[in-house]
Amino acid sequence: MKALSNTPLFRFNRDRSVIIERVVERVTRQALQNAWSSAEHGLEYLLNEAAYMEMSRLDDYSTVKTEAEHEFWRKIAHSVGRTSEEENADLLRKIVQHYTSDIAGHFKPSVYRFATRALPAGISFLFSKQNEGIFLNPKKALRALEEKVRIEGEVGKLAQLAQVGTLIIVPTHSSHLDSPVIGWAMHKSGLPPVTYGAGKNLFSNPMTSFFMANLGAYKVDRRLQHTIYKSVLKTYSQVLIERGYHSLFFPNGGRTRSNQVEDHLKLGLLGTALDAYTQGIIEGRRNPDVFIVPVTINYNLILEAETMIDEHLKRGGRERYIVDNDEFTDVRRVAGFVRSVINLDSTVTVRFGTPMDVFGNEVDQEGRSRDQQGRIVLPARYLWIKGVPKQSKERDQEYTRKLGKSVVENYQRNNVIYPIHIVSFALFEHLRRQHPQWDLYRTLRFARGDRIETSVAEGETERLFRIIRRASEKGKLRLAHGIKRMNAQQIISDALQQLGSYHTRRIAERYGTQVVIGDAKLLFFYGNRLRGYEFERQLRNSPGGY
Repeated sequence: MKALSNTPLFRFNRDRSVIIERVVERVTRQALQNAWSSAEHGLEYLLNEAAYMEMSRLDDYSTVKTEAEHEFWRKIAHSVGRTSEEENADLLRKIVQHYTSDIAGHFKPSVYRFATRALPAGISFLFSKQNEGIFLNPKKALRALEEKVRIEGEVGKLAQLAQVGTLIIVPTHSSHLDSPVIGWAMHKSGLPPVTYGAGKNLFSNPMTSFFMANLGAYKVDRRLQHTIYKSVLKTYSQVLIERGYHSLFFPNGGRTRSNQVEDHLKLGLLGTALDAYTQGIIEGRRNPDVFIVPVTINYNLILEAETMIDEHLKRGGRERYIVDNDEFTDVRRVAGFVRSVINLDSTVTVRFGTPMDVFGNEVDQEGRSRDQQGRIVLPARYLWIKGVPKQSKERDQEYTRKLGKSVVENYQRNNVIYPIHIVSFALFEHLRRQHPQWDLYRTLRFARGDRIETSVAEGETERLFRIIRRASEKGKLRLAHGIKRMNAQQIISDALQQLGSYHTRRIAERYGTQVVIGDAKLLFFYGNRLRGYEFERQLRNSPGGY
């Protein structure tokens, strides 16, 4: 802890007011500059847009608590056209100040020290009945947790990079449990604590709000979509990075409801890493380097699987929406989930991918950027315009798109596959081939009760496993520890045990010499972890298919 106390986040509360002041000044100044250069997008436009979008949102979520907010924005909408530019500027500053103060988090070292010990203690409490004595033995609880959370990747390199630059951790996002899992993995690996963006709905959850409010988390309200709020959020992230605060955010913008590895990222916050690096180069800062670290968080079971697959299918491609009540809000469901993980031979794998600079180049242990041929490159030169580093909106947007693509490719290579994914994919694809006249939704609806001979299930699993092993050998994905030596029968036995251990719905189970499908939606959900690699086509074309 003494070494960690020298990391930036431990001084956050001292710097908080300065950070807020800098964000407010920068957002307001940029808005004024844009207003002066564009008659169509002046301050009146910004304030009207915010008022219209906020009144529309509050109409949809109208409560007694929102009435004052609605009235505030209604007054702005009715008066903004009759006020002077000076009055509009003053109003803008007040709105920016409000949002920045609401977004900004806190950090208390005492809470951090408590939190790094609380997770094993919490598990010991949950499982004292199943594992007598563990509640009174914190070391035993800690060992149990360490056995279940497997940490992989070049962690030693990351610890060194944290000394010469700023780390930006960008994990996949499958569950509300991701934040404590990645936090635990970083602490266990000796990496510094980070500031991170978290959905504002989590701050109202009694299970998480205390820790969120005191561990550097900043609030992200995904319901707010107007330009002023987005500018505040991005600028806050950028200022933190500029000041050397190691950061974490989920670039997918929320949990992936389908369980497929993210293949399309929201680039807004990711772009702040490039903006912060550029600003550091322009200002000649001592340590301007920013390192992007993709991380995959890989589960056998997903706590909120039942809710998330229903949301994914209902949404049908529409914009995601925030659901406050899912399995995570039910203490009994959380306990049941963790109990299943502990009692089974099951692990969560946190895999730290290869760190990159803000342009997508891999970096070595000293923080030097290298191209695809391994040659050292000078990333600062990417910013040169006529020999001088400068901001360029169009150029930087393209750089950020390239970075996002590199992060996605890194996710795919570090996606860790368990037996539950292999069997779920093999069985579901077999169902689809047995009912070629059905679309996806008919398959999900009517395949319940289908029976597959065990010999057929083993054949399908073996064919798929051969394909996945070849992909793993080529570095396209990762196999979970220990499953390379498993045969099809062992893989199926492990997967069916997992599928039947936690969920309230029966997913798939043995019945005599057959495997009976109980819930095709959850089978589809867990199999989705293997989508994006063209395994469907390879499975259809491989010999021995049914």
